Parts: sequence; structure tokens; C-alpha cells
Amino acid sequence: MKTVKEVAKLTGVSVRALHYYDQIGLLKPSKVSKAGYRLYDDAAVEKLRRILFFREFGVPLKEIGGLLEAEKTDRERILAAQKDTLLRRKKQLERLMAQIDNALRGEKNMTYEAFTQEDVEELFHTFMEHAPEEIIDAGIREFGSMEAYRENYVAKALQLYNQPQTQEILMESYGDKQTLKDAASHPIGEEGVKEYQRKIDELQCQLAQCKREGKKSSTLEATVLIGEYAAATKKVFALKEERHLMLSMADTWEKYEAMAQALDRQYQEPGFARYLAEGIRYFYR
Repeated sequence: MKTVKEVAKLTGVSVRALHYYDQIGLLKPSKVSKAGYRLYDDAAVEKLRRILFFREFGVPLKEIGGLLEAEKTDRERILAAQKDTLLRRKKQLERLMAQIDNALRGEKNMTYEAFTQEDVEELFHTFMEHAPEEIIDAGIREFGSMEAYRENYVAKALQLYNQPQTQEILMESYGDKQTLKDAASHPIGEEGVKEYQRKIDELQCQLAQCKREGKKSSTLEATVLIGEYAAATKKVFALKEERHLMLSMADTWEKYEAMAQALDRQYQEPGFARYLAEGIRYFYR
């Protein structure tokens, strides 16, 4: 028998995802120890490998359970489902390539494909696979159940993602809907987040020192540091273009005094948040 952590290390799937698969009945542990630990035998690990195989092809979680059940008697159905998934991905890529060709010809007619309820539900499943336990528990407490939490998420996300202003932001940041879904499905993981936070803290310390030394946020030194900040942000969020996110952060520090003061205190430099916001605006001028 293997523990959750051992299975996670063996297969590369997160512990959070294994907990979620248990919650939705997709992959139950083979046994639960007296201490409450989930344990998995070889058959369960093999089932997990099949789940991850389908996930790699973009098959929605809600369909994988049925495919696993059908696997014993209906191999053709499984292969057909995989083919349909790949064809959908192929069509999406062809649409994106056509949009790029239009852009290269100078035609400004790129549009962001509308999100369907199926798209948003898949994003919810992805969120549940990777979100911290405390965030998920808080959501369940607020709405009373996992199902109520899901319904609220889907309703709000459908409304948000299909607003013209939101789609314009998503187009700039990710280029197309599939890229956003792929980025959500392959997060950088806890270690990646820690590395990003370490890098940003290091850069902000250097920028705070620039301010202490009386260097304007438009100086070459400050601009280079903000460029590194932008590059790290683009990488961690798998963005096509980080400009909008960076400018949104600048807006936050300028509009919300409490958040600006918190940043000032963190780096022990009064006015640092505004200095950083001005530097970001200068960088993207």
C-alpha cells in the first residue's frame, strides 16, 4: 500500500488532486488507515495512471469516470472519445493560426471564443484539483456543500468570462481560450510559486533601495528590475502578454490605500507602493 504522498511523488499528480478525486468518487483509496490516512494499492495506482492519460488528452473529469467503466467492454468508444478530443483541439489550433495569419496581414479581427458552461465546469474541476485545502473548505462552508459551491462558481464565472471587457483582457493575456485552459490545467506547483515569491521579494527589495537612494522609478536601474518583475510574472502565470496584469497591480496600489500602506510597511519605505506603480506605468508607456 502507498500513502497519498507516495502516490503523488510516483505519478506527478498533486496531493490536492488525489483528495479531490476521492471527494468526487473518481478514485477512492483502497483503504483508509485507523489514523485516517488514505492508502492505495497497485490497482488504484494503475487506475490513476489511466485517469492521467485521459486528462493529458483534455478529457473532462466528469467524462473520465464513464470511460473507465467502459474500458472493459467498449475500447472503441474510448478511442473515439480521445479522437473527438484531439479533433476539437485541432480545430481550436486552426482557428488560432488563422487569427494569427490575419494579424500578420494587418487585419484586427481577432476575437475571443465565448466560454460555455462545459468550459467553466472544467475550469472549476481544475481549480479543485490544485487549490489549497483551506480555500476549498472555506468555499464549502460558505455555500453549504460542494455542489452549491460549484453552481455558484460556474454561474459567476460564465457571467464574468463572457463580458466584452474580460474577453479583451483574456485575449491580450492568453491569446485564446484553449491557452487559458491549458495554463489552468498545468500550474507550476507549490515549489514554483515559492520560487516566484522569492524572486519578486528580491526584486522589490532592490526597488525599495532605489527609492531610498533617491533614484527615480524611470531610471535605467529601476526599469531593468521592473522588466525582470514582468518576465517572472509572465512565466509563472503562463501568459502570452503580462502587460495588463502588471498594470492592474499598479492600479491596485494606487487605488487601495490599505494595500499600498501594507506594501510600504513590508519593505519599510513610505511611498514605495506608489513608486512601484509609477515604475510599472513608465515601463509600459
